[in-house]
Amino acid sequence: MTRPEERESRRAEIVGNVPDWYRPWLHLAIPSVLGSVVAGVALSQVRGLSALELLAVPLTLLVSFAFEWRVHKHVLHRKAPLLGLIYRRHELMHHVIYTDEDMAMRSPRELWLILMPAYAIVLVFVMVAPFAAVLALLAGSNVAMLMLATSMGFFLTYEWLHMAYHQPPESFIGRLRAVRVLREQHRRHHDPRLMKRWNFNVTVPVFDILLGTFWSPERELQKEARHRAKPSPTAGPHPSTGR
Repeated sequence: MTRPEERESRRAEIVGNVPDWYRPWLHLAIPSVLGSVVAGVALSQVRGLSALELLAVPLTLLVSFAFEWRVHKHVLHRKAPLLGLIYRRHELMHHVIYTDEDMAMRSPRELWLILMPAYAIVLVFVMVAPFAAVLALLAGSNVAMLMLATSMGFFLTYEWLHMAYHQPPESFIGRLRAVRVLREQHRRHHDPRLMKRWNFNVTVPVFDILLGTFWSPERELQKEARHRAKPSPTAGPHPSTGR
């Protein structure tokens, strides 16, 4: 367990390395404006919407929750080829500064360590646009535009909620009931003991619930019991069978 003074020293070092040119509110504004404009333009193209086409919204959200869970679990908390920088910034910086005992940012400059890079909104658009083009051919432009707008909205919601969780709990945002409830499930993820196994959805814990990674004391005990019950791959012959 890292001692508090060591954690504070490491925190000062990490925050001290935030570039001098960094402007926190510009970092927040650029993706917020770009994502909102793309979503707004996409929605403005919707014409004669049917009830069936509206299913594009919940289906896109479901895929987004799954993508969020998978990336958080398998990219942000594991060293992967070509993705080491993302891992280091998340687990070795973000999770060092913010633990379950101290989640609050102390300076706007710490948004550098909370928000995705400002250009990430462009990468999301580039990733989603080909799927929107295919959907336009297969299911019509309304479905494509709804998927695009929902994807942009989900990314911005992820960013805004994550920022909200790391506001001081006594602040106006920190006192909001919805933020307090969602922050608690995210706070559990920031427990160094739990972060690699539990609560990977940052927005709404849809896939944590579906895939059994939503933390509770009972689930943790059950998982540990199952782990202890598994035979070791290096175990010798069974004492009663000799095999």
